[in-house]
Amino acid sequence: MTMVGRDGPARLLGAAVRVLPAGRRDWGRAMQAELAAIEDPADRRGFAWGCLRAAAVEFHLLRGALHVLAVLAVAGTLVAWAATVNEPPLAWMLSTVVSLLAVVCWAARKAGMLGPTDDGVAAWLLRGGGYLIAVAVAAVALAHSHPATLEAADAGSAVLGLSTIGAGFLVGVVSVAGRRSAATARVLITGVGSALAATAGWLLVVLLAPPIPATVGWALAATAVAAVLAVLANAGESSTIQACLLAGLIATAATMALIFGSVELLAHLGPDRLIPDITPAALPGQHISESRTEIVDPYVLILFLAGAAATVLGLAAVATRRPVAGSSRSVTG
Repeated sequence: MTMVGRDGPARLLGAAVRVLPAGRRDWGRAMQAELAAIEDPADRRGFAWGCLRAAAVEFHLLRGALHVLAVLAVAGTLVAWAATVNEPPLAWMLSTVVSLLAVVCWAARKAGMLGPTDDGVAAWLLRGGGYLIAVAVAAVALAHSHPATLEAADAGSAVLGLSTIGAGFLVGVVSVAGRRSAATARVLITGVGSALAATAGWLLVVLLAPPIPATVGWALAATAVAAVLAVLANAGESSTIQACLLAGLIATAATMALIFGSVELLAHLGPDRLIPDITPAALPGQHISESRTEIVDPYVLILFLAGAAATVLGLAAVATRRPVAGSSRSVTG
């Protein structure tokens, strides 16, 4: 027993046991006990490697290793790319969101990639798709890390921002809809419903009292209303703080994303009366056409805030997960 935890085989097997799913922990501890009874160094090394190969056959360790590498690679490349952005507020925001995404993914690595925990087709597609997205984001980040021109740098920043926002929504949606999420059907319905109602109210104001607001004040007000509605819809004696928090975050992220999408559609397809004249320096006859492009710019902030809210939603969903049934530890395979 004196050798356990001191030599290489014991440390290797101990590290493997720590990342095993809950259902395999007893087997891992039994292997540690057998290793403790082996004294010959060569036999100890062979036994430890044999245990690792047996565990890897079920893909649990391989899956965990791939997950860790994917998280570290994507987070590292995106943070490095964000550091090249010439706008400090944008770089700070992107770095913060990427860091939160890494925290969420790392914290959820023992829960089957945030959502599905089985090995069915849906779970495999989700895992595989997640890894493919991770590789694509890392490749694009590396390709734009040293842009040849200023235009390429601007295009790279746009791709970086959209990738980060998309990742935030992916993690948020998957984690809040996961098997162990504290979000009930009521939380999901009221959160999304509040967002739809608030966005419809914002659109109604724009259509009845055009044009589209040139600032995001009304959009933020609509978002606040959606969050309050979602929280109130889940308040009551049988409600929990976790449910109210998740409902409010769902409404916040969804409302801002929907309003940004609405502005994009109205800017490109809406009648001229909805477009404010925000390009006084434009040539005669081109005020509306140029304003259609410029009106979207203020609402980019809303899109970034939506991505940040979705990321926080993922973090909250992981932090409030229900424990595994019949176990005092919230770890699953």
